[in-house]
Amino acid sequence: MRSFYLANTPLHPGATMMLPAALQHHLERVLRLQPGAEIRLFDGAGQVAEAVLQDNGQAYVRELYDSAPPPCQIQLIQGLAKGAKTELILQKGTELGVSSFHLVSMERSVARLKPDSRQRLRWEKIIQEASRQCGQYYVPGLFCSDSLKSALAMEDTGLKLMLWEQADVPLAAAVARSDCRRISVIVGPEGGISEKEAALAQACGYHPVSLGPRILRTETAGLAIITVLQYLYGDLSCGYGSMKQTHSYGKDIL
Repeated sequence: MRSFYLANTPLHPGATMMLPAALQHHLERVLRLQPGAEIRLFDGAGQVAEAVLQDNGQAYVRELYDSAPPPCQIQLIQGLAKGAKTELILQKGTELGVSSFHLVSMERSVARLKPDSRQRLRWEKIIQEASRQCGQYYVPGLFCSDSLKSALAMEDTGLKLMLWEQADVPLAAAVARSDCRRISVIVGPEGGISEKEAALAQACGYHPVSLGPRILRTETAGLAIITVLQYLYGDLSCGYGSMKQTHSYGKDIL
């Protein structure tokens, strides 16, 4: 069943709702779906609706349920990367279950945040589309800061990790005996994390860690550590059933 994201749209079991014009166009003109087709709608905050397409751009909500929340909340604080690398990180990070992204213009970043909103809107669209494609019903948040200091002032998570080429502590040692239900990870841009930024992060409780002898590109490093963390503490080691509903409403509505 195809899934579609609806932002700021209340979902009610047994209700007939008008779909947004852009979604109507996509369903009718692009996908060529006919009335009676079954679709899945989600609000980005865990609510999922099983719905049936009606005439005139409407959908009937047959059933509504709450998707199980991620067992491990992972935030990626990513030094802004050049070109399409940032878009790749957002797309693949969403597929791997990142809970939120914080993009930062760091000292060695070549790319910089643009003052207009078009860049951010594009990034949000990439995250939303990746969420739809992979069945990530909790759409990751997106934050942007013009310095690491500003980004760190906003964060207060459980386990704090910083991938740094000068670190000699392996990831396994840093996560041992830690509360891994909420994790924040800093990854530098192409030029890496400066000594000043590393000192600032450590002063804020971040542990420098290494992923081994190889130096990974910025678009690889974050995805690599997220994969490891999701396997150890998240849902990569769980079956499909871990994503199923926790509460359901309107099952008996015809």
